[in-house]
Amino acid sequence: AALTITHAGLNTVLESLTYGVPMVAIPILNDQPGVAARIVWAGAGELLPIARLTAASLQSVIHKVLTQDSYKVQALRLQSAIQNSGRVQQAANIIETVIGTGQPVVRNTGE
Repeated sequence: AALTITHAGLNTVLESLTYGVPMVAIPILNDQPGVAARIVWAGAGELLPIARLTAASLQSVIHKVLTQDSYKVQALRLQSAIQNSGRVQQAANIIETVIGTGQPVVRNTGE
């Protein structure tokens, strides 16, 4: 897909980023506005508030995301970060470490 139009549910957002696909987020409720804000902050898409949703506004934001390369570039950057994150095995290792030590696991940034 070249673009995902989403309500900014976390599963759809992560799935889109796993494939390097930029997004147009139209959040409705709960955590969706926060997830949509993070999409914008990361540069991987645009947010269109549902109160401003019209055919013309949707067409405009779709055009913007599909024609400005920066959205695809950022989606691909996040795709790479997801691929290099360690995924399920890393999550299991962190959980086992916390259970075994009772201490939080702090990410080593190499700085």
